[in-house]
Amino acid sequence: MKLGFNGATTMKAGLIEDAEASSKAGFDYLELRDNKLEELLKTKSLEEIDHSFQELHIQPIAVNSLEKATLRDETGFEEILKRADVLCQYASALHCPILIAVPSFLESSRPTKKEIKENAQMVLKKLEELSRSYGVKIAFEFLGFVDASVNTLSFCNEIVEELNNDRIGMIIDTFHFYLSDEPLSVIEKINPEKIFLVHIADAENLPKTQLKDANREMPGNGVIPLKDITQKLKDIGYKGVYSIELFNPTYWEWEPEQVTKVCYQKMRELLS
Repeated sequence: MKLGFNGATTMKAGLIEDAEASSKAGFDYLELRDNKLEELLKTKSLEEIDHSFQELHIQPIAVNSLEKATLRDETGFEEILKRADVLCQYASALHCPILIAVPSFLESSRPTKKEIKENAQMVLKKLEELSRSYGVKIAFEFLGFVDASVNTLSFCNEIVEELNNDRIGMIIDTFHFYLSDEPLSVIEKINPEKIFLVHIADAENLPKTQLKDANREMPGNGVIPLKDITQKLKDIGYKGVYSIELFNPTYWEWEPEQVTKVCYQKMRELLS
């Protein structure tokens, strides 16, 4: 059982606090929030941060994240590539294997599904080319919100599979999978080698159209059929990391050690 902790769950804590608390709770992996990392870099070097992770026996698993990575104009796309280069430098220095890229939301323009796919594939190919020398892989994460340009697992899988590149994969987030309203059977069609990481979150009992990231809940405290989803992932042969990612402001007020301890217990109960 490979368990990870995402710093979005303790948004007000610093990166070293996340590392210390998650390691003490029993987690082996830590997802790095870019804002926390850059705040820490004001006082510590990448080498010092890497040394701290090694001392704590906590392994960085992913850098979160390259936001609104798709459907950008020429200037915006250049900004994405520059940002990706910076994040890959961080990831490489910290022996972190994954950079997460997130699709843009649909705003005034309404591109066709074909245009969305072609753009996403172009972006992912460019990101992979850039990240290759750093030894970092690219993971594409669909968002289940209705106005997200890539908002289902099946569409995300279509985009990634057609690229046929073992350094480009995807993130499955249980919260976004629930919002997408796709059946569990969709998971059966996924090549487990293309799943680079699984984000775990439950959700409050609200209509799906009302759910926001702030409505994420601890595993077992909500309405998402997490046991069914994780069992399906096991059935297809997924053996990677499960990382808990909660954006719920309630937990930001808890002490980091309390949050990580409860999260670890909930994750063990879910995946045992």
